[in-house]
Amino acid sequence: MTPIFADLAEEGRERELTLEALELYRRGLSDAPALRKWSLASFDEVGEKGSRFPPAREQGGSAEPERGLGVKEEGGEAAMTFVVSSEEVDRHGDVAVARGWRLEAYRRNPVFLWAHDYSRPVIGRALSVWREPGRLLARMEFAPTDFAREVAALYRSGYQQGVSVGFKPLRYEERRHPESGAFLGIRFLEQELLEVSAVPVPANREALRRDLGMDVGEVLAALRSAVW
Repeated sequence: MTPIFADLAEEGRERELTLEALELYRRGLSDAPALRKWSLASFDEVGEKGSRFPPAREQGGSAEPERGLGVKEEGGEAAMTFVVSSEEVDRHGDVAVARGWRLEAYRRNPVFLWAHDYSRPVIGRALSVWREPGRLLARMEFAPTDFAREVAALYRSGYQQGVSVGFKPLRYEERRHPESGAFLGIRFLEQELLEVSAVPVPANREALRRDLGMDVGEVLAALRSAVW
């Protein structure tokens, strides 16, 4: 089997396992599974075997992040704002309803990870997280480590834009074609946010760093409306 078809077969198997886990949860036979809105094949390769993104010291020193972009925190580096989820139908055919996000636990442990890798230290933390119509946003501060600074530099220079959420579904329903009844995906109606990760390619096409051209007044209004 060629690599591309092997990847497709693996993704299909992962999807099947996800649906099986959700069905067990629906029937009260197991806890809600932890889902990651990014390729689980990529998570298995990165999270279990170690990140393929080498630490900065292995590349001959850390990249110096640019300054003066984003929201400046007192005494620290510039924070960045991300759309971490939206009601866009993602690449898996799923939708997460924005008003369904449960944020209480995440606000007590607002971790920012690299590629959903729970085995390595965090690369940052969310200074705030809030809802806007149809979207969930977070303002991220990067950790003072070489690797985190390197990832931050990739975002600031525009080489990387995407983020991804890890969550536990609490209520959901199937999305089906209105005429044929074919299964299209899952609509998550209520979900607990576990973490946000920096990723090269997010499942949600809108889960990106927010446009740097956004008006400063809009930034301040968003921060004032944040429930923290």
